[in-house]
Amino acid sequence: MKNKIIPFLVVLVSAASPYAASPWTLEACLKQATEKSLSMETARLKEQQSDIKVNQAKIGHYPTVSANIQNTLFDHPFIDQEDHYRLNLGVSGSLTLWDGGATSLSVEASQLSKEAAQLATRQTQRSVQESVLNAYMSLLLAKENLRTADYAVEVAQAEFEYFTNLYGVGSITKKDLTQSQSNVLQKQSAKLTAELKVSTAKTTLRQLLELGEGEEFDVAAPEINFTNPDSLPPLPEYGELQARIRAAHPGLKSDSISVKAAQKNTKVAGKNSSISVTLGANSSTGLQAWESKGYKDQLKYGWQNSLTLGINIPIIDAGATTNKVLLAQVNEAETQVGLQETAKTLENNIEKLYLNALSADLQWKAAVLQVEAEQEALKVAEEQRRLGALTYTDFLNQKNSLEAAQVTLNNAKYTSLLSRKLLELYQGLLD
Repeated sequence: MKNKIIPFLVVLVSAASPYAASPWTLEACLKQATEKSLSMETARLKEQQSDIKVNQAKIGHYPTVSANIQNTLFDHPFIDQEDHYRLNLGVSGSLTLWDGGATSLSVEASQLSKEAAQLATRQTQRSVQESVLNAYMSLLLAKENLRTADYAVEVAQAEFEYFTNLYGVGSITKKDLTQSQSNVLQKQSAKLTAELKVSTAKTTLRQLLELGEGEEFDVAAPEINFTNPDSLPPLPEYGELQARIRAAHPGLKSDSISVKAAQKNTKVAGKNSSISVTLGANSSTGLQAWESKGYKDQLKYGWQNSLTLGINIPIIDAGATTNKVLLAQVNEAETQVGLQETAKTLENNIEKLYLNALSADLQWKAAVLQVEAEQEALKVAEEQRRLGALTYTDFLNQKNSLEAAQVTLNNAKYTSLLSRKLLELYQGLLD
């Protein structure tokens, strides 16, 4: 029975933790960050605030009704035999018939602000995803460089063991053996540095995904197993790419709508000097205790209804309306400046990403050729070393050149892939 329960528990735990057994893909990372990011949570709260403000603005279209109960104790010190308690009961209501259109404009402005907040949330999502993309590619690059460092350590250790045997039979000098041992230590140091970069990149990505500190995870990217940029889809034309990104950029749309909302708010501020018309209604009654008549009669004959039409004509408000208009105009100007800044920043980012992608493709191709050239040069150096025509120092230099070329190839490859993924993100293709 015990032997049957244990495998069942293992399966159950695996099913409850879908990411525990398998590495995180890029899609899973982007989804996790979108759902769990604190930045996204803050953006969603701002959306809720904007929704509440829309409802608040709509209140001006509806009547208000209130009930009141007033208990009064009073006294006239020079009048005898008087009551000292009075009760007033009433229900009153009011409805704004006309306020110069201020309420309607406020509703429109609030609705625009709500739409802008929704787009701002999408822009926050893009920013979070961009950070995840950078961290994800940095981790893949760090792991690739760690594999290169691992291989270099293995080769250096094998070579040192081989040289130790050769030195034992007197085939090489003490200098060559010492250089080989130093090379092992240097490669091990480089490996530790590479491991540190992997750990740092993992921590950065883990924090972006809002995963716990002790939670182990790994990443996998089978979709980026490319050997050269020629196997990637070609980049679109710059003008076409720019048009796509501008059309899909939520931050640009949010700022554009914010400008419209600010223009509405400027009009609302000017309506404070408008004539307003209010319809009011009231129904009330009351009683005064200890009078000769009964309480029921006091309530009955004291009941009165009233209907009021009020017209308010502002004349002098000590400049309050003017100041509100000026502040609204300043806010409108700020939103327009913000829109221009967003457009400029977006234009610079598109150009930078596009040029980075083109440059990285060329560097990737050049790095592939450089690695091939260094591999051929190493073969020649190995033959020269075997024939005694090359010193061990020169041979090590050639090996280091090949290793450096491989690191350069890794950097160029992941820079190219990152630039392309970011361009896809900016076009809205990863949503």
